[in-house]
Amino acid sequence: MKKLTPFALGLTLLLVPALSSVASAQTAGGILRAGMQADPVGLDPHTTDATATRNQLENVYDTLVAFDSAGKIVPSLATRWTTSKDGLTWTFTLRPGVVFHNGRALEASDVVFSIGRIKAPATKSPRSGDFELVKSVTAPNKSTVVMVLSKPYSPLLSKLAFSLNVIVPKEAVATLSSKPVGTGPFTFVEYLPQTRMVLKKNPNYWGRDAKGNKLPYLNGITYSYLPDATARVTALKTGTVDWIEYVPSTDITPLKSNAQVTVAGGPSANYRALFFNVAQKPLNDYRVRRAIAYAVNNQEIVDVALLGTGGLPARGTTLPNGSYYASPDASYGKPDLAKAKALLAQAGYPNGFTLELKVTSTYDFLRAPAEILQAQLAPLGIKVNITASEFSVYLPDILKKNYMATILGESGQGDPDDYLYTPFASDSNGNLTNFKDAALDKLLDQGRQTSDPAARKAIYAQVQKRLVDLSPMVFLYSSTQYEATSKRVQGYQHFPNTSYLGLRTTWLK
Repeated sequence: MKKLTPFALGLTLLLVPALSSVASAQTAGGILRAGMQADPVGLDPHTTDATATRNQLENVYDTLVAFDSAGKIVPSLATRWTTSKDGLTWTFTLRPGVVFHNGRALEASDVVFSIGRIKAPATKSPRSGDFELVKSVTAPNKSTVVMVLSKPYSPLLSKLAFSLNVIVPKEAVATLSSKPVGTGPFTFVEYLPQTRMVLKKNPNYWGRDAKGNKLPYLNGITYSYLPDATARVTALKTGTVDWIEYVPSTDITPLKSNAQVTVAGGPSANYRALFFNVAQKPLNDYRVRRAIAYAVNNQEIVDVALLGTGGLPARGTTLPNGSYYASPDASYGKPDLAKAKALLAQAGYPNGFTLELKVTSTYDFLRAPAEILQAQLAPLGIKVNITASEFSVYLPDILKKNYMATILGESGQGDPDDYLYTPFASDSNGNLTNFKDAALDKLLDQGRQTSDPAARKAIYAQVQKRLVDLSPMVFLYSSTQYEATSKRVQGYQHFPNTSYLGLRTTWLK
């Protein structure tokens, strides 16, 4: 068996370097008051894909391995791992002395149970596909986990590091949807919808800082829900909260010049796109979808909806700039109405049609592009009817594929498989568009089973080109994401994969 060392995945997670060890002047204590955009959509981490749930619970739970702030895979509940020469057998050694919040010691059987629960059809986890190539998970003893794969699977560590694929105790599963129980630095106290979630310090947390001091430093975190962006910024300025997420584009520059505020952030590992339900006419015709793509001006969306600071225009792929990025069409996102009209005419819609567009009113960066798209598609005779709803109402509808078109995306990816297999493979639970293409499926499978980075890059370049040709989505932009804190907040690290694991090393002056 050979040691598989932690590695960098080469995506936009590498846009910022790993921060050096936490400064020596940290102090323990205090409750961080955090201003959040939205309530969680469900509290059971295995049954939701909502970013709001992930961000608010990822410090309650732990994963087997984790991403650090530079996008590298690092030990978490597993301290080391090895893989066989054929890449089919992975062996993980668990960290000693880890205790669940209910007081029971972590054992290898908990990992077996947790991965099995995510995989099980009865769980209906949106990420069951993350482990579909895991043939078996066993615990030869209390500190060792062995995973056997049916095929080599390059993204395995990335999937294990995703912060909703957490390890839970079997005995607590019946109440996870109301009382999360993990091994993380904070324990769950209460959740009052549309009001707050309260976490308190876990005194038995296993984590330590670079000097050996126990983590976390904070006594707790209180998440308050402030869906209005202006209200969040005002709350920070007036001292009602200490930390806010999703700093609106209008306030990034002013807050950076505010001596009482620190702004952290930059380009993020996510994508935003116009999703099509290709099971519905006329979106079942790739020519119609491609025509819409030819009419969209991505730069205008970034400049107007995101005020030029909230994102980077997409150029024909879900992947932001990074090692696996391929620009399949340099003109992507630059309108060509003549081509668009010709394709619509070929498809039998020379006068356009009505497009029902569902969006969420909760997130400005997903709602604001709707009106711009409405205007951009009007010259094609496409009438866009916009329906907006709060995220907790909107998302379940989208997950049921009860829509014609929507503006959505995903956050927190760590491997090209997350950006490409998850949303586009025919059998993926993350495929929300009903898109199926045998040639693309073959390429995506090859990408999963190839470990050489150069060979994977060549495969994924073909994938990205085919996605442009068939257009199950119109790729709009990758976001920038910023958090802002008062000056009393120290040690917070921004993670480009949109994680808030940086709160583990945060303290208050």
